[in-house]
Amino acid sequence: MRRKREVVEGQIYRKLGPSGGFWQVVAIRKDGMGTQHAQLKRTDDPKTLKTLSVTALLDNQQFEIATDA
Repeated sequence: MRRKREVVEGQIYRKLGPSGGFWQVVAIRKDGMGTQHAQLKRTDDPKTLKTLSVTALLDNQQFEIATDA
């Protein structure tokens, strides 16, 4: 069984793969069907916005939570 994690505003995620980068969650919204979507901004270019389903954001093959080291 998959354990759900919660996505909250202010969290920073690292996109895995060649087009990586760090993205910060700026808003969480629900669409008409009740699916949650996260609006993200790129940390190195705040004018770049992306909206993704929270399910895609929680996919371990696409994103990981950036932790303070």
